[in-house]
This record gives sequence, C-alpha cells and structure tokens, in this order.
Amino acid sequence: MDKEYYLFVEGKKVVVSKEVYLAYHSELNKEKYQMRRDRLNNCFFFCSYDHDGNFEENLEDLEFDVEKIIETKEMIEEVRRSISKLNPVERDLIESLFYKEETIREVAAKLNISNPAVIKRRNKVLEKLKEMLEDF
Repeated sequence: MDKEYYLFVEGKKVVVSKEVYLAYHSELNKEKYQMRRDRLNNCFFFCSYDHDGNFEENLEDLEFDVEKIIETKEMIEEVRRSISKLNPVERDLIESLFYKEETIREVAAKLNISNPAVIKRRNKVLEKLKEMLEDF
C-alpha cells in the first residue's frame, strides 16, 4: 500500500510525490534551524526594521550598561592616579598586597616587620587613598 503525500497550497490539500514532499520539508527544516540559530546569536534582519517609529529599542543592548562601564573605567584611572601620588614605600605596599596579591605574612617577611604592623600601614594607606578619592 503506497502512502500518499500532501502539501497545502493556498489552503488546498494537493497530492505530491514522495520526492517533492521530502524536498519541501527538508528546506522547511533548514529554514527553521537557521531561524533558531539566528535567535541564539541575536541576529537582526532587515525585515525587523519594516515598521515606522523609533528604532532605539531595536538597537539597545540591555546586557551592558555603557554608563556603568565608563564610570568604572574612570574610577579605576582615578585610583591609579592616586596610587601614583603616594610615596614609594606606600606604593610598594599597595602594589604587593593588591596587584601582586601577596599575603600580609609575605609582605611582613619581605619588610622585616610584624603582621600587625603591615595591617596598620595598609589601613593608613587605604585611609589616605580614600581621602584622595572623596572628591571623585
């Protein structure tokens, strides 16, 4: 018993051969696959812009807050400027603890001072940096 294959053309059921049916559905599946990939990759199509009006909502990327990124970069730059204004001993302490990520114990051994002395110096330097950055 041969199976009949149908396609709907303009709302009417039309009998087609197996080859035509498979070719049609193969193309349909390719198109659906491509649409899924485009949605995953956030692709826009020109037909998305066929309406009149404001296109800002189409172009806005809600995942990134550009203002926050710029503000953070400016703050980092200001911190670097403030660190460069410290005296060499204070700058070395900050670089060792925060940039080189050395422990308090390692810094204390390197400077031949006690751990509490390193903590006290660190806190003084951080307080000094805080005062420098208050205006920012």
